[in-house]
Amino acid sequence: MSESYLNLILDLQDRLESLQTAIASQPEPAPAIAQDWQRSLKEIQAFFQQQIVNTSLEVTPPHLSLQVEIDKQLKMLGVDLSMLQTSRSLATWQKRHQQISDRFVTLQKYCQMHTS
Repeated sequence: MSESYLNLILDLQDRLESLQTAIASQPEPAPAIAQDWQRSLKEIQAFFQQQIVNTSLEVTPPHLSLQVEIDKQLKMLGVDLSMLQTSRSLATWQKRHQQISDRFVTLQKYCQMHTS
């Protein structure tokens, strides 16, 4: 794997960690803030598609498989965020919040698999 590709994955990982930290710091319903998280996720997805998936760098089959999994998890995170944004009760917000937290753990694992 090229160093350039590795740097792109590390950049993706940093972006995900920033969003994860922002979400983790809001344990109570806040639909307006959740909308900002949606925008941040869309930026991360655009970065992933433009810089990593559509790269001219050579990518090995195992890394292509990881890209597919990351793409899937990013899309599911978008759905989770939409559902979080519409949560009105504290219990529902907390349930969705936990799902999102779990999704970030999975995404971080996939990024780490790229770099190991």
